[in-house]
Formats: sequence, C-alpha cells, structure tokens
Amino acid sequence: MSVAAIERPSSQPRRALSVASSTGAIGGPGHIVVIVTGEVDAANAKEFAALVAETIADAQHVTLDLSGLDFFAFDGVTALHALNARLLRAGVPWRVLPGAVVSRVLALCDPEELIPVVRVNPPTPPRRPRLRLVG
Repeated sequence: MSVAAIERPSSQPRRALSVASSTGAIGGPGHIVVIVTGEVDAANAKEFAALVAETIADAQHVTLDLSGLDFFAFDGVTALHALNARLLRAGVPWRVLPGAVVSRVLALCDPEELIPVVRVNPPTPPRRPRLRLVG
C-alpha cells in the first residue's frame, strides 16, 4: 500500500483541503482509494477536482472517501459531476463514501443520484430499557 499526500500552495486564502491516496489497499491492483479531508468550497472546488483527477489518472477502480470533510459546498457537486463524466468516459467504476455533510448537499444538488454513492446506515443507538410503573 502506498500513501501520498498531495497539497498545492495557493495565492488566495482558502479553507483547508487535504487529499491523500492509497493504491491496492482494498480492491486489489489498480484500485485507488482517495481520502479527502478539510473543506471543499467555491474557492477550492476546481483544485479539489484537479487533485483527485491527477491522483486517479491510472486507476482501474476508484473509491472517493469524503466522509472526513467538515464542509462541502454545492460547488463540490459540480466537481463530482466532472469527475463522474471523466470516469464514465474512461470506463472506470467508482464510488463515493459521502459522510454527513456531503450526503446533505448531494440530497439537494443531485436528486437524480448520478453520483455513485455508497449508502452507509448510521449505527443504531442502543435500546434503553423501558421503565413501567407498577402499582
């Protein structure tokens, strides 16, 4: 497994964005897992798309883990649609692990569910015992 952190300096102040990848860790050779943390907003959405596209250039299968994002603007959905088009043209299957903030934005901005999202059910809280008054 190889892990590489990718960061580009920017001349504009922006929200923190970090992209890391690992190859072959889950799905075998050619499967790239890209983990994005921080925030994706209007100022860095194009950079987000470019970094991910650069990272997955030779992938045979892609998992984009966005569950660690603290903020995800609707501009990020545009970036995801661009990545989706690129991967569809290349015939590369991919999926997105969204996390809570990304799920909320995708529910509003991708009602046709064109972005292939992995639905993960949140853990169920433990059941509390019921108390009954016996009289």
